[in-house]
Parts: sequence; C-alpha cells; structure tokens
Amino acid sequence: MEILDRDNYSFRSNDFENSFDNDYKKKNGIFYTDVQLAIEIVKELKINPQDIVLDPCCGAGSFLYAALSNGCEKVYGAELVDKAVKMCKNLTNLSTVKKCDTLGKKGKDVLKLLGLNEKVDYLIGNPPYAPIENEIVIDTDDYNFLRSVKDAGSNLFVAAIYRAFEITKDKGYISYIIPKNFLHVRSYSVLRREILNNKRIISIIDIGAYFKGVRGEQVILTLQNSFTPDNKIVIKRLTDCGFVECCTVLQSFYKDEILLFKSNEEYSIYCKMQKPYKKFSDICTGPIGRGRSTSKSAVTGKNIRKFSFKDRDVPKKGNQVFIQNIYSAESGIIASFAGNYEASQTVTIFTDGDEKMCRYILGILHSRLCNFYLYKFCYNSSKLTMHTDRKYLANIPLVKDDTTKEFSQLIEVVKALETLEYMSPAWFDMLNGLNELVYRIYNIDENESAYIDAEMLLIQSKRWKNDK
Repeated sequence: MEILDRDNYSFRSNDFENSFDNDYKKKNGIFYTDVQLAIEIVKELKINPQDIVLDPCCGAGSFLYAALSNGCEKVYGAELVDKAVKMCKNLTNLSTVKKCDTLGKKGKDVLKLLGLNEKVDYLIGNPPYAPIENEIVIDTDDYNFLRSVKDAGSNLFVAAIYRAFEITKDKGYISYIIPKNFLHVRSYSVLRREILNNKRIISIIDIGAYFKGVRGEQVILTLQNSFTPDNKIVIKRLTDCGFVECCTVLQSFYKDEILLFKSNEEYSIYCKMQKPYKKFSDICTGPIGRGRSTSKSAVTGKNIRKFSFKDRDVPKKGNQVFIQNIYSAESGIIASFAGNYEASQTVTIFTDGDEKMCRYILGILHSRLCNFYLYKFCYNSSKLTMHTDRKYLANIPLVKDDTTKEFSQLIEVVKALETLEYMSPAWFDMLNGLNELVYRIYNIDENESAYIDAEMLLIQSKRWKNDK
C-alpha cells in the first residue's frame, strides 16, 4: 500500500487539526498527536507485522500512519467525528477506518463494526481527556460501565482505558498517551489500583507538557492486558535523543500512587527516606490548613519571605508557621515563623507545641532535601504550579529528636536567618549551613547530597543560587 511521505502527511494533518476551533478542542479534550511522536511510540512497541493494530480514537490517523510506516499490515481505526474519518481515510488510504463511538459502544460491538472476529493485539493512541460533565457525556446505556468510569475519575480517557480492556486480547498491549496526573491524583486511584493489581505495566514514559494549549503534562502508559508477578516497570523520559531509560521499579513497589523516578539514585534516596522516619502528619500536633482571616492586617501569601515577612517583624513567641500556599519548584517552600498573626486564604498554616518545634520544622521545610522530596515525590516532578496543602505536606518524612545537638543547632540557624539581611551573602552562607545540617539529620551521605544539590540547581531559579 502506498502511503504519503512523512513531511506531506505531517503538513496535511497539522493543517486539518488547525481547522478545529481551539475552544472546541479544549472542551472535548481533542489534541492530535504529531506523526513524529506516533512513530517513536510504534517503534518502541516492536509490533509484529501480522499483529492487529487499532487506534479507537484515531483523529487524522497519525498512529495508523506510524503503524503502516513500520510495516504493520492489519491496521484499523475508529473515529466519531465525520470529517476526521474522511481525512484519516484520505491520508492513510485505509478502508478499515470507520465512524464509531468507541466509548459509548461495548468492546464486542466496536470489533463487530470494524469487521473483526477477534480482539486486537495492540491498541494504541491518544484518547480524549476531558471531565465528563455538562455537555461532555458518553452516549451509552451500559450502566455498569458508566458507574466504573464515574468511580474512577469520570474522565473521557478513563472511559477509553476501560474500553481498551474489553477490546484487547488477553496478553495484548495497550499504549495510550494520558495525563500525567493520573499517576498520583486521588480521584483516579480506583483505576490506578486496578491496573497495578491486575495488569502488567510495561513502561511509563514521561513526555512533559508535550501538547501546546493543553494544561498539564502527559505520559505514555504501556501495559499488557494480563498480570505477571514480579513484573518490573521501565520508567523512561522523552529527550531530544528519543526515549531514554531512567530506571526500573518492581510493580509491586507501588500500592497506589505511581512515582516517576528520574534515576536509580532518586529511587534509592526515596527508599532511604521512607523506612526509618515518621511523616509530618504523625509528628505535627496541630492542624494544617488554609488561613481564613479577612482582616486587612492579615498576612497574605505575597507578604511571606523565606524565614521572614516583607511588611512586619518575625514574632519571638507563638506556635504558628505560615507558608505561601502557591508552591513553585523554582523557588521552593516560602515560609516564616508567624507567632500569633492572622492569615488570609493564600496562606497555609501549621501549628505545633511551641516556637522551638515550629522553627525546627521551618528549617526542614526550607532545606534542599525537603524541597527535592516535595517536588520529586509529592508533586511527582510536575512543572505545574502546585499548592502547599495538607495532602502534600503531610507526606514529608520528619525526623524529630529534641535530645540531639542537631535539633538545637537547626533552631539557632533559623533564628539567625530571621535576623540577617534577606538574601545577603551572610544569609546565603547561613542557608547553606542549614542544608548541610539537614543532610546530617537525615543521614544523607556525600554522594546522595551531591545528587540532590545538582538536581535542585537545575530546578530552582538563579536568584536562589549562592554564587559561592
């Protein structure tokens, strides 16, 4: 079968996608995959030419084009939008592309419409992702299916994954581009646990914020429609050189949230910080929550600096710490001891027994180690703006032993940072001393601290780097 050359296909496909209104694409979660990425994904899968390949939400057909270019002979596509079906057939010259609502129809009915008397070997693609609400609905009377989708996050891509289980052979493969937050957001935990417990995850590839105009980041999740004990997940990331392996992790390591470790060193550091330490929520005796004051004198997030405030003095006594609720990886935690001040809704507050414990925790929160842990393991290396809410802070490992000299030393360092000129050379020197002290508290060795420092230099903005 003759197919277009890649440049010609890419030009015509992009031109077709641009014919859709941006609001329509955002509303329906429709963003087409460029042919280069589709080809890389198909190459990664190593599909046998005689295997049946299906993209059930094929759009203009980039995955179908990629499969054909890779020598696949049994290639099928389904699409709901009429003009997309027409364009896909035109670009791929495939008669096996059909108009079909693959989310609304049961798997067996989709296969029948496509003229298939068996399930597929490979189901690939980039399903739509949009919340199922208001005008975005799935047209089906399959109540059990709708119930499962609702319980697992109520999103179109969730529905696509459930349908994929129905369409793919036992031991067949599913490779989908999905939102990265599927790996850790609580609302998706039902489907996430089902996959961890009943399917074999082959690989997860972090492709970052790949799609222009799409809020959030994406991953390529590839799994086998069966379960294998002692399976190892290969974690990769997209670079200019293609997909690069980062590390492998036993699937049984994950119980719910799936963290993407950039390297074996990160995996090792994470494991080291899990075993011996309690969590922040186990030690902090007071509540963790947002401020509520509407007073004009209340502290706002913008008023807070690291260890101090822009518009008022740091109190000597009290039992509160105020944190900017907006968390940016480039700046890390921005917090100060707040005594008994009032806080607005843009501030996260935690309270503890006395000012000593508050200042000790404040020192931990501002350390490179803590910000490395938050960014990598609580926010899963997300480049989006996050919030310092309880669900994240509560998971920070916290060492508390007020009988050690390091406990007292860290409190004194924090007090010094409160009084030194903000961001002066002396202030940065003291901050570096704080980092070294926290590494000792957590028994982080030189190799581990060097790795953390190097990573944080890549992540944080230049204003937080001491030239020394």
